[in-house]
Amino acid sequence: MRRHPRRRASLTVAICGLLVALSAPTANAAPTTPTPLTDPARARAVAAEFGADHTGGVYYDKAGQLVIAVTDEATARAVRAEGGVAEVVKHSTATLTSARATLDRRIADADPIPNTSWGVDPSTNQLTVEIFDGVSAADEKRLMSLVAGYGDAVRVEKLPGTIRPTAYESVGGIGIYSKDGGWHCTLGFNARNSSGQKYFVTAGHCAKTDLDLWWHREAGGNYLGKRIWFDYGGIDKDYAVMEYRGEDLAAYGSVKAVGTYYEITDSRYPNDGESAKRAGAVSSDLVGEVLSPSETVTYSDGTVLKNMIKTSHCALGGDSGGPLWAGTYALGITSGTNTPDGATCNSTVSQYRTYFQPVHWVLAHHGLSVF
Repeated sequence: MRRHPRRRASLTVAICGLLVALSAPTANAAPTTPTPLTDPARARAVAAEFGADHTGGVYYDKAGQLVIAVTDEATARAVRAEGGVAEVVKHSTATLTSARATLDRRIADADPIPNTSWGVDPSTNQLTVEIFDGVSAADEKRLMSLVAGYGDAVRVEKLPGTIRPTAYESVGGIGIYSKDGGWHCTLGFNARNSSGQKYFVTAGHCAKTDLDLWWHREAGGNYLGKRIWFDYGGIDKDYAVMEYRGEDLAAYGSVKAVGTYYEITDSRYPNDGESAKRAGAVSSDLVGEVLSPSETVTYSDGTVLKNMIKTSHCALGGDSGGPLWAGTYALGITSGTNTPDGATCNSTVSQYRTYFQPVHWVLAHHGLSVF
């Protein structure tokens, strides 16, 4: 029987053509676009995946965009593949935190310099050191000699005023006070434990005394409760927790500033560069920015506090213990400031610095939550 080779060839060509046609859609498929990374906690987790030597922190830029700083293009591409916005910077988190640790170890822990603060600022990719009034020439020289070897990884700024606790004695205004000690401060946030017992938090330096402190509402003098826990400088913290014991009290999960109530539903740690509001018994500043979520600061009385929040808010005497918040999240308790006595303090000024105890740590440490 005669064979027909042409037909076999045609069949082979047809099968090959079919394979090409079937494989074509896969070869031409559009690349998958990653979901934009907008959650700060997730952004920090992504940065942690690449390590402190290849990243420079997470922050919000001036446009409100969440950014992950990286030290090389390869890591930048990997971050973008995760849906993040990457910026290539010069200094790694490892370098900046090492510089901060040096200052903590050799100055804050050994021989504190009053009226100074420092912390890593991811938005500028630097360790920012701020020197306020009252620092001697010798102490300034000592501080500068320690940071000189880090070059442009450290930025030093000089600012006016002295940093001090913002409580004051026997001055009237809306807030809270203790008849035992005569201190006038501001209630920060209300909280409760798992059993429903209610508490409120304020600054620890307001309650730093050997006396039993019984606290009252300044307007009307209503009895509120008693100091249960507090610390000021002992473990590098500044907070006090009071247990509500007064009768006919209605403790709500909100804060009041300039006649407006703001609901608070939860607490968290702050994010570098985010907007925040501050309220106090004497003054309120509703326009401010988190400049450093973890700052080491030495007050003019020599007290060293660590992992404090530094913002661009102002504050006045009597505002101690007042709330710092963003949206419905509690962030901090007002601790200290360089705002001069008698200065204008409201949402129109931005040249001052105020420091806050992170309230999330306080609540977690004592098994409490805001409501």
